[in-house]
Amino acid sequence: MKRNIVKSSLLAAIVLSSGTFAGHIVTDTDMGFTPNKQFGFGGWNLDNVNVNITQEPFYNHNVGTFNTLDGTYSTMGYGYSFESEIRGEDGSVTGKLHGKDWPIGEPSGVKIIIGDSGVKNGKPENCIMTTSYLSGGYLDSAAPEPNTCSGPFQSHKRFKIDMQGSVYQGDNAYGKAIDMVFNLQPGDSSTQRYQVFQKINNYTGKRLNGYSIELLDANKMPNPALTFSLGTDIWNTEDLANWSHGLWGPATAAIPGFDDHHFPEPGFFDDIRVYYPARLSGGNTVISYVGPIHGGNYQAIFGNWLPSKWHPMGIFFDHDNNPNTEQELLSFWGDPLGSGTNGWHKGFIDDWAAPTDEEIALWTTAGGLYEIKGIEDTANLGVNYIVSIGDNAAIGSRFTIRIRPHFAPASEQGTPSYVNDAPSANHVGSERDNPDDGKGSVPAYDNMSLLVMIFGFLGIGVLIARRKLV
Repeated sequence: MKRNIVKSSLLAAIVLSSGTFAGHIVTDTDMGFTPNKQFGFGGWNLDNVNVNITQEPFYNHNVGTFNTLDGTYSTMGYGYSFESEIRGEDGSVTGKLHGKDWPIGEPSGVKIIIGDSGVKNGKPENCIMTTSYLSGGYLDSAAPEPNTCSGPFQSHKRFKIDMQGSVYQGDNAYGKAIDMVFNLQPGDSSTQRYQVFQKINNYTGKRLNGYSIELLDANKMPNPALTFSLGTDIWNTEDLANWSHGLWGPATAAIPGFDDHHFPEPGFFDDIRVYYPARLSGGNTVISYVGPIHGGNYQAIFGNWLPSKWHPMGIFFDHDNNPNTEQELLSFWGDPLGSGTNGWHKGFIDDWAAPTDEEIALWTTAGGLYEIKGIEDTANLGVNYIVSIGDNAAIGSRFTIRIRPHFAPASEQGTPSYVNDAPSANHVGSERDNPDDGKGSVPAYDNMSLLVMIFGFLGIGVLIARRKLV
């Protein structure tokens, strides 16, 4: 059960005291919550962004309005979400930024929080995070409560940038820039630190083998007044750029004061963390890495950083039939044993065993709680870093966080065999057309006759083993 540790009094303290911080990055949190108006608006510069309000199942169509001058937006309801398109200098969409669907999140998808005294363990009191709300205080409640930097574990603080195919410039090379620009409050010469809650997701259509994140001033140049910190006193090396702990990571008990130790079971694929090293440039203005994945067995099973169209197929169990909670991964389609033959397998803790006939019988009679879809987090890299902002007069009126994926060599770009022989004709996460851009899924119960035939032939099923994903 999630505990709401960010009380209204804390939020009030942040809002009432924000003026004393001179804003630094612009934010309107001092105005408090207003219906149909983004909380924490003003910091993310939207000059190169189109904010679209979408509605299920038409995720690629704008069905509402968002005012980029004041952050107000048209009425949303259940089934509504948003997508903020980030455009490059040539006008192409280089990234699509997602948060959580309404009522958990709201457009534009990024907010600025300043002066959150609830943070612990040396983390900054300021942050750049997604526009999410807290459990018990979602936007459909009588008293919505915006999430903040110190929000509880798994309270949806990270915004997600789906890097698009338009950034591709060649194999074994960096792609085009995905620029997030932020507005600075004029006249502030103090130094402030911001934690960035972010994921960068591979929707480029190509396999990657690295990344870079740059800091640039108003002139799009490095600046000594604008630097990165890796927070080595806060995070371990394997926590700076990693894949889902629920897929790769050890079981960890909750430790008071540490919000990253909440996994009672090991990851589905391995109990060892999977990560890229984070290497900081001499001037502390670039974080980058190019090379093999470190840690657990990601690369051994799937190769280097997968694109979304190749994420493996999984069977999930929704234990509470609630779309707002995480589903449990039960099995996946692949070849973890290196046998040369793909099939359904349970996780590494079960020695990659095939599900039994009894398990498939349970799955096929349990109503709509089971779902077959792509394991999206195999394409998503979570990054942790801190931005230090000095004298705004030296930096200019704005600064840029620039993201570039690094594409793997041509020799690594072949389609994986588990994609070519995927058992579902409309497998989400395959070479087949996907108009929903990774959002769709195939409900197992709605395709019962097909699945019974497939799994009856294969003689396999599903194990109900709890596997929470991050």
